[in-house]
Order: sequence, then structure tokens, then C-alpha cells
Amino acid sequence: MALLDSPRARRRAIWIVGLAVVVGGVSAAVVVLPRGHQSRESFRPGAQVPVVERTVPMTKARKQAIDEILDSFVPAAVERHDPGSALPLVTQSFRAGISDSEWRRGDLPVLPYRASNPSFHAWTLNYSYPDEMSVELLLHPARGETLGAQAFTAVLKLAHGRWLLDSFVPSASFAPASNPSRIKAVPDYTPQMADRGAGALSAKWLLLPALVLALIVLVPIGIGVAKLRRSRRAWREYHAGEARLD
Repeated sequence: MALLDSPRARRRAIWIVGLAVVVGGVSAAVVVLPRGHQSRESFRPGAQVPVVERTVPMTKARKQAIDEILDSFVPAAVERHDPGSALPLVTQSFRAGISDSEWRRGDLPVLPYRASNPSFHAWTLNYSYPDEMSVELLLHPARGETLGAQAFTAVLKLAHGRWLLDSFVPSASFAPASNPSRIKAVPDYTPQMADRGAGALSAKWLLLPALVLALIVLVPIGIGVAKLRRSRRAWREYHAGEARLD
């Protein structure tokens, strides 16, 4: 106890005891508190879990199936040579709401188009999944066709061991060679775009933003020039006053 007689010794003892309490508390917290663990993503019951499709190679059999379907479907359904013969090539969802008689009359959800392609094998692959494939096919206009070249997106699905066409929709439309160059894409085929008319933006509407930009540039320049002229005038008046005093 003689060591604690001096005030300095007592202060040191208090600091040592306090430090020991703090270290002991931190050690106890590390031992008692639960350890961290790797978080896992959980979904509530009934929630839709996103599924990423697994791609598969484009085999010779898959390529042959695409070629055969397009070789039959385009002349029969797109060119309307024999729409009825295209019925066995499509899925039920493709022909949903359309009777066999309507389909055979040519009332089918496919843009009518006369193509000049010698074959329909020059497609490009979009994706290849175990039970679904998609390709892009560009059709060129035949003699007498009023439309320009048309790009179509075809989706094929595997149903009961055979590939069927599930959709065949335009993805881009090119202007005929005799008309000014213009390209239509998928948004142009929506109902909103169908009712837009010419929709050309008049050049007069471009004058307003051009005028605003000109004012943004010219106003600071004008203010700077005015300040510079006032400064020069004041400087000349100052020197003139000094000359009169001399």
C-alpha cells in the first residue's frame, strides 16, 4: 500500500485498472457475440426465382432443323403461296385465336412479303438454349414487291421432340432502293408508332434552343466588353486628371 501513497502512483493505478477493464470487455464481447457467416440469398415462399438459361452449341442437327423450317415456312406463310402447309410448322401459341380456315385463307400473324432469296439459310444466331432457339433472317424484295428489305426475328421451340416455329416478327425494315434511305426497327411496329403520321420535326423548333445557346455565349461576352470599355474610359480620365494637375 506504500506504493499508492503518492497521488501520481494512485493515478497510474487507476489508469491501469481502467485499461484492464476495457481490454477484458472487448475480449468478452469477441467471445460472446456471434461470429459472422456467409450471407445467402433467400426468397419468400411463392416468389419467382430468376432462372438463367444455359446456352448449348449450335449443332449440325439444330442448324438443319432451322434451315428446313425456314425453307418451308417463308414461301408458304410469308409469301402466301400455301399458308395451310405452314400449320404443322408452328406452335399452338403462334396460331392462338386463329382458326384453321382463317390461317389457310392467309389471315395469319405474319407480314406478307415476296422475297427474292434463293435460300433461307443465311441467318444469324441470336441464342441457342436446350429447348429454344432464335435467329435473324434478312429477306430481300422480289420483283414487284413494294417494301424494301425486311429483317425478321424467328423463335423456335422444341415441342414433343421436334422443333416448331413459335414466332416470326419483323425486327427492321429498310427503304426500297428507289426511295430515300430510311430504316424502321422494332419500335416502329408498335401501335403508338402506327398512328404518329409523318411526325417530322419542323426546323423552326430548332431555332429556340439555338437562340438560347447563342444568348448563353453572347451575353457574358457583351458584359465583359462593356466592363472593359468602362475600365479604359476611367483609366483615360484618370491620366487626363493627372496631366491637368501637372
